[in-house]
Amino acid sequence: MKLLAVVVLALLLLMLIRRNLLQIDLSFPLFAGLVLLGFASMSETFIDWIAAVLNIAIAPRAIILMAIAMLLGIIIFLAVAHSQLRRQQLSIVRHMIKNDLTTQESRLKTPQKI
Repeated sequence: MKLLAVVVLALLLLMLIRRNLLQIDLSFPLFAGLVLLGFASMSETFIDWIAAVLNIAIAPRAIILMAIAMLLGIIIFLAVAHSQLRRQQLSIVRHMIKNDLTTQESRLKTPQKI
């Protein structure tokens, strides 16, 4: 059942990439890390090794904590990307308004022929 869940996660990730909903250069390494962690967490020796490295008494908690850390990384990355897009959007809107006001001002300054 664990293998099926990880394979479904990997296939969904590939589907998002194929449909250009997820850019490879942005948050893909974090998503790929989650898939790799899913596959690696099926090995008891890997879980025990990670628990020993992180000095965690209960081994499965080490994998859960790593997954939570990766998800927090994804959330923070996407929040930063969202705020940058918002800043760019506001800059574009200001530029468009400035251009519109300039054209309106130039129309008012030039005399109209009847």
